[in-house]
Amino acid sequence: MTHSFSQHNDQIQILQVHSLLNEYDNKSIMQDVENQISQGWTKFVLDLSLMDIMNSVGLNFLIFMMKKSQKSGGNLAVANASDNIIKLLEVTKLKSFFQLSPSVDEATKNLEG
Repeated sequence: MTHSFSQHNDQIQILQVHSLLNEYDNKSIMQDVENQISQGWTKFVLDLSLMDIMNSVGLNFLIFMMKKSQKSGGNLAVANASDNIIKLLEVTKLKSFFQLSPSVDEATKNLEG
């Protein structure tokens, strides 16, 4: 399995991904995200706790998630990004575009507030 969803307070979907390195898997995740949005979900926490690294395919996925959630009137928080992923976001000048949180709990609190 490449990813899983869980709910928080009937408002937020937590998406835990295992890898964002290959485009084929990412398309499957993107389709599932679009299905969640079509069911009315607009707020997402992207939990990266199972990942240590990310490439350009993963960056494209982060941008997709942010745009989709904002277009639906919601928001995205990224939780548990590793130091390697944070460095990649810094090098690509994308860090400031994402709401980064050290834990899923903090990310959900930020989205609720």
